[in-house]
Amino acid sequence: MRQMTIATLASFTFAGALAAQEAVVTQQGPDELLGGWVLGSAVHSVDGERIGSIDDIIIVEGEGQISAAVISVGGFLGFGSKSIAVEWPELEINWDAREVVLDMSREEMEEAEEYAFRERELIPVPDDDLGGGGAMNGDGAVGGALD
Repeated sequence: MRQMTIATLASFTFAGALAAQEAVVTQQGPDELLGGWVLGSAVHSVDGERIGSIDDIIIVEGEGQISAAVISVGGFLGFGSKSIAVEWPELEINWDAREVVLDMSREEMEEAEEYAFRERELIPVPDDDLGGGGAMNGDGAVGGALD
């Protein structure tokens, strides 16, 4: 009986180690882009005109899929620009994001509705940890309902 218990524990340990190994990615695939390559990339129209740059990406929570890119449009040296979001499949990304093309003109981008960002959620903290409640922002600091 004892040998069977040890064998069972060993199999659970081995299974756990296999599961952990399956979660580790060891190599970038040829069709995978790094976020650092995409963020900051210039976006050009099909005519070759620079129409903006990728400031951020929108990831669908739970799915892990990129749904859109947030593009900074207009302005001068970052002043007076606005952020619009375009659906990810609309971007043609070539050469590991060294070339990003969007089938929109500068005028269409500037006329597009500005993207409305939501506030980042706070992590609830149990009342007994802070002696009265509160919440932690994503940086670990404690604050009120809205920071």
